[in-house]
Amino acid sequence: MLTLSTFSARAQVTVPSVQSVKPSSSRWDSGAGFVFNQGKKKTLKIRQSVSGVACNLDAQGKRICLLAFDEGSQARYAYPQDGRLAVDAEIVQFAGIHGELDAEGAATDGRYVYVTGSHSAKRSDCSSNPSSRHVIRLLLDPATGRVVQGGQADTGRLWPLMQAQSALQAYVGERKCLGSEPPPKAPKLAGQQGINIEGLAVQNGRLYFGFRGPVVKGEALVLAVDADALFNGSDPHTNLTRLELGAHRGIRDMVAVSGGFLLLAGPDDDAASLATGWAVFWWDGKPVTTVAQPRLLAALELRQVKMRSCDGALKPEALTVLEESPKSYKLLVLSDGMCDGGALTFTVPKP
Repeated sequence: MLTLSTFSARAQVTVPSVQSVKPSSSRWDSGAGFVFNQGKKKTLKIRQSVSGVACNLDAQGKRICLLAFDEGSQARYAYPQDGRLAVDAEIVQFAGIHGELDAEGAATDGRYVYVTGSHSAKRSDCSSNPSSRHVIRLLLDPATGRVVQGGQADTGRLWPLMQAQSALQAYVGERKCLGSEPPPKAPKLAGQQGINIEGLAVQNGRLYFGFRGPVVKGEALVLAVDADALFNGSDPHTNLTRLELGAHRGIRDMVAVSGGFLLLAGPDDDAASLATGWAVFWWDGKPVTTVAQPRLLAALELRQVKMRSCDGALKPEALTVLEESPKSYKLLVLSDGMCDGGALTFTVPKP
């Protein structure tokens, strides 16, 4: 058993004792991996940047997943197959993106796949990144589970909607540095806890955006909006919920399940927060005016995961459910910093 206790000068939060879960399989093989035809060094950088995943079934019941990368402006397909991630050569190019989308989250309701940019300033020097302020909706072909050509819709409405939220206004704006530490390439600037979206889920016609930052007083944020309204310009009935995940722990991804959501939580945007580690929470998804109390299901034990020559770092940032039993979820977790996501599976208990 492992007790997760997190501390900060602003708040002290002790998380109850919880099971520490090791990967239930070795890292999945992805063969030669994704090819981006942008030179060896750049291709490796993109391969190491998986940051979102959305999986659905085709007409034959075969699972197909769309992987989002925080480098460039395209996504790729892969098939989870008995301990192997079979990568696909087809390119899903996001139209109308000038620069890098910085895609950080993906989700599907079976009809559409949604992909969100981080909406954040650049980590290295706090420069503004308007290219990241997009939410994209891709129409799916139910027969193939793939995106329909020409079926893309794009909106930049999330940015002004966040600016209109009183609890977010201080963190939304130009050159809002991430976290509370100075950026690496601009040490004279101060951290401003700028917004950084890294999680996305969809349930009952609502999109849920999970924030890695800001994290204030041990509370992470989820912003929910009506999906259709976000794209058609009508009132999206925006709702912001604070979740107590513990100091220095933000949302790295989220996925809808029956009765709520699974949250992949990990270090916020401060380098000093890396020791916080990664964990899986369950949240019922109900908005509250105070602070929601998600249930901690498991801490992810990552210390024995072996790195390959093409891997850079192990940072879980994408989550999907492969199987569900009466007592547990079998999760597929992909990591930013690992080639092709470095797919790992974990079995975590149900709440």
